[in-house]
Amino acid sequence: MLLTILSNSDEWRVYPEELAKRCRDSVDAVRTQLKALEKAGYIRSYRKSLGGRYGTETHRFCSDTKISDEVFQELLKELNC
Repeated sequence: MLLTILSNSDEWRVYPEELAKRCRDSVDAVRTQLKALEKAGYIRSYRKSLGGRYGTETHRFCSDTKISDEVFQELLKELNC
């Protein structure tokens, strides 16, 4: 799963539905794999509110090495959070 994610351009957003199509897996299976990668430290997620009734936007940062807290904070700064 991580290899599939990292093979895309840096600007590509990680959508479980898109990964499910590419990997021929169920969306639930992809979400489970994403959670496992996040628990292992290879993916870090941030949910940004779009205000009131507009919901949230999820940003996922992925790396072939574990993402430290310091690196994650720098990535969040780039998002202007």
